Amino acid sequence: MPAPTFSDTEPFARLCSVAPMHGGESIHQPAVKVLALGLVGGVIGGFFGIGGGIVLVPLIVYALKGDQHTAHATSLGSIVLISIASMIRYAVDGNIDFDFGIALGAGGLAGSMIGASVMHRLSANSLRIVFSVVLIVVGVRMAL
Repeated sequence: MPAPTFSDTEPFARLCSVAPMHGGESIHQPAVKVLALGLVGGVIGGFFGIGGGIVLVPLIVYALKGDQHTAHATSLGSIVLISIASMIRYAVDGNIDFDFGIALGAGGLAGSMIGASVMHRLSANSLRIVFSVVLIVVGVRMAL
């Protein structure tokens, strides 16, 4: 008997399903594989203080064979849960400046709406290139 996938395990499938964008295909993968990739994104997100999208987008594209636009949108959806869990842990340790975080989040809210709008206008290849360049620039900048 094959392992269950998100396309055939209700109600978990509906909870985690995302409509593909730009004519992309729905991502149907074994639930265990998707949960394992989420675990990797969560560990990295919690450790580095990121949402995990830096890891999740490439994993969704290459390991799960998702299209680029769906990978970005799906990663953002999962980041909400990953960020909340990490934030709780950091808050318990007293490591969060809530006033600064709220102000930063307000600007991020506006910026994310603009970014999502721009993403819809890019081809999958252009989106992949822009994402890769941003990762390289940030990586080099952090190393210096």
